[in-house]
Amino acid sequence: MDYPYTFPVLGKKASKAGYDLPYAWGVSGIFFTQRQEITIDRTLVGINESPLVDVSQFIRFGPTIATTNAYTIRPDLWVLPFLNVYGIFGGGTTQTEVLLVAPAEFETVQKFSVSSFGFGGTLTGAFGPIWVAWDNNFNFADVEVIVEPVPAFNSSLRLGHTVPSLSNPQRNLSIWVGAFYQSIQNDTEGSLSLEEIFPQFGDGLVIDRLNEWAETLPPAQKVVVKQIIAKLEDIGNGIDPGDTRINYKLDKRVTAPFNMILGAQYQFNKNWMLRTEMGVFGRRSQFLLNLNWRFPGFK
Repeated sequence: MDYPYTFPVLGKKASKAGYDLPYAWGVSGIFFTQRQEITIDRTLVGINESPLVDVSQFIRFGPTIATTNAYTIRPDLWVLPFLNVYGIFGGGTTQTEVLLVAPAEFETVQKFSVSSFGFGGTLTGAFGPIWVAWDNNFNFADVEVIVEPVPAFNSSLRLGHTVPSLSNPQRNLSIWVGAFYQSIQNDTEGSLSLEEIFPQFGDGLVIDRLNEWAETLPPAQKVVVKQIIAKLEDIGNGIDPGDTRINYKLDKRVTAPFNMILGAQYQFNKNWMLRTEMGVFGRRSQFLLNLNWRFPGFK
């Protein structure tokens, strides 16, 4: 075949060698949802303008669950027959369920809107009937209560096989299995109003227990914690705490960075493909739905 298009580079040689190349340019609409456990290793807190103090040794968290729902647009280009590059633009919501175990048992759920942007690339190859795809991307989530966008690095390796249609050469079904890895920025800094964190909090017995605990803290921690407890007591007594904000800095990590993925893609023709993928095992579950439209581009 005579390959007439500019991209991918080396497309003419690949086509003459017998490869049926996908159209080089594409855009995808993607829905992605993920639920995973986060481990908090270090916690610093402050109230209003007070400096942050480290309270990691004095409080204990249970499992922290982060749930993300994202809607993104992903333009992409096959630069080489084996290399695809893309951008990521979108938004969605994130919800974090935090369980405080000590010094008092308390659970809070925080939900925020998120905008995201990023970039990545995929390397592909084949060994007989099995194809291989290695994808890597950086995605930056701009959460409304966090000072700076939070970067995440995602890497995935897929091994798959494509079953062609006997009646239509442009139609096929691909299935694959693989592994997914994710790491997030270790430190996150932000600010929340006190009532957002502890709505309807301030039971007298709990306040008494917190005050007893605060007396055991070093001076710097005691000052900040006593201020927070006093404001919590105000909330419990029906007194408006005003614009009291808790400033925080967390050192955190994905509890289980690896999990397994299973997926499939149905190609209706060289212009349209529908892909779905799910993540299983580990302490992460995820689901992706992707509609991809492709076009050949420029000659």
